[in-house]
Amino acid sequence: MPGVSVTEPEGIIGAHADKKVMHVPYRTSFLSLPVLLLFAAEASAQLFVATGRDTLRALPGVEVAVDVPTELPQTELTPTALHTAIVQRLRGGNITVYATQSSNPSDAKAYVYVHLNALALPGQLHVVAIQVHLRQTVHSVITSSNIVNAMTWEEHTVAAVTAADGAQLRDLVLEMIDHFIADWRAVH
Repeated sequence: MPGVSVTEPEGIIGAHADKKVMHVPYRTSFLSLPVLLLFAAEASAQLFVATGRDTLRALPGVEVAVDVPTELPQTELTPTALHTAIVQRLRGGNITVYATQSSNPSDAKAYVYVHLNALALPGQLHVVAIQVHLRQTVHSVITSSNIVNAMTWEEHTVAAVTAADGAQLRDLVLEMIDHFIADWRAVH
């Protein structure tokens, strides 16, 4: 599969986000690698809507929703802890974060949705698919109806981690949030 590196990035233990390259920790066994690649291909095939930074234009702010599986019990990855870290990062990037839909003045009711999906492999290794979406209500040009919960911006990656890698996985999510912030700033 092009763009896959099976070397550990210099100075980084765990995974590192990059749209074109997936870094897998050195300690991953070669028996686990085919399962990881199969899972990564399946996750990529699910995303089919062209998205981009232009869809962020004119939004006044966002809400944040986080979905973390119970297979990832690390303190850094509880839904509350991850939600708090994401909100702090967005606010630090000068993005208004609304607590509820009713407090969001935009008809789009945009929200950043972070979804983690874990697959346990033999031993202590988990493969985690991470998706960061901007979802909002959009208007259909075909039917003149509103499409609620349409994904208009996205970034995704797959990481292989152990139970001790909770902080690195959280940092990987926050790195993806940084990419969202960069796109937000480019159009605001």
